[in-house]
Amino acid sequence: MNFLGLITILVGVEVSLFLIVNRQRRCFPWLITEEDESPSFDPHALKKFIDSSFDPHLGWVRRPNSSGIEKGQKGPITFHIDSLGSRINSFEKSPPVIAAFGDSYAFCRQVEDDETWEAQLAQQEGFGVLNFGVGNYGVDQALLRYEAMTLPDTVRVIVMGFVPETICRVQSYWKHYLEFGNTFAFKPRFILDPEGKLVLLENLVRSAEDFAGYQEKLSAIREADGFYESKFRFQQFRFPYIVSLMRNPLRQGMLICAVAVRGAFRALGLSSHRTENIPFTLVMKNNLCDAYKLYSDSKATKLLSEILLRFNGEARRRGHLPLVVVIPQLLDLKLNKNKFAPYQRYFSELDENIPVLDLTGKFMNEAYEKLYINDQYGGHLSIDGNRLVAEEIRTWLDSNTNQQY
Repeated sequence: MNFLGLITILVGVEVSLFLIVNRQRRCFPWLITEEDESPSFDPHALKKFIDSSFDPHLGWVRRPNSSGIEKGQKGPITFHIDSLGSRINSFEKSPPVIAAFGDSYAFCRQVEDDETWEAQLAQQEGFGVLNFGVGNYGVDQALLRYEAMTLPDTVRVIVMGFVPETICRVQSYWKHYLEFGNTFAFKPRFILDPEGKLVLLENLVRSAEDFAGYQEKLSAIREADGFYESKFRFQQFRFPYIVSLMRNPLRQGMLICAVAVRGAFRALGLSSHRTENIPFTLVMKNNLCDAYKLYSDSKATKLLSEILLRFNGEARRRGHLPLVVVIPQLLDLKLNKNKFAPYQRYFSELDENIPVLDLTGKFMNEAYEKLYINDQYGGHLSIDGNRLVAEEIRTWLDSNTNQQY
């Protein structure tokens, strides 16, 4: 093959990649290009976000005295938020003794108000359980929410519930760099100073005006975000696209093929829940593998440990009993079937300093498929899964407290 022929082939491949990626990007935001460096915001979607859930300090939160409907696997799911900002359940007929904070596995996506583990725990124990979980929260945001709240005097126990992937979320300053396309999700984050102490970086986007001019803050955001260089730029397609592909050929090639397969099923009229989820399931698996690697990174685990130690100290100072509850996603179990998950050793060692209830082993020993709703977000808990969490927390309380509630 002569030099001209080689150049012709390379140009053809480059043009083909450019066309394929930019076409697929329109229907799947996890394929990113240079256009995603500073994306434009849809004004109507942004207004809806600001009106419904934006918080200048935490990034986002459920509004008190609000309600909503989200798409469930078998139909619409409704949720209701009370005046405190807690998800309502009909079993709260006694003063609250437990307050739960955390992510969507604390909020309990995909089930109704009375089917959350907080509601089922309240039903089992006969006392109130407050639910302050928020979808997509890192434990850093959950901690800051707890620290800012004035809770009823009857609260004695604080549960911090989250998925193992939180080790990624606490390093994120703009979720777009971690979860491509999640462009409204600016948040605060902690970093460690040279002495290993926590320093809070406040959310830089704190108003509608800040959203409008966020590009002016991008330099500071990129410098403080743990994923701009290591993930966003590493997985971004930019000229030459061939080099972008070769930086991570397995991930990029599989994702392009997955989106193409999904498109083919759509074109043939054979689209289903399973085929629609093929690309995003691949993304979720890659994300969890990235999280597992961080549990072997001393800087990442140090940051997470300091955040959880601060939670422990704050709870003790306020006269609350802290409990960290680690809830595996369905994909966590599938990726680590019949073996020790990479994060389990970390939480086992953390239990020496903070009360930790890691439910991975318990879920692994069950017929775990029935414990989850197999959604595209890694598998949220079903009614049965939430019941198991409630039972395990109840057992832990019986074994670790002398107080009669």
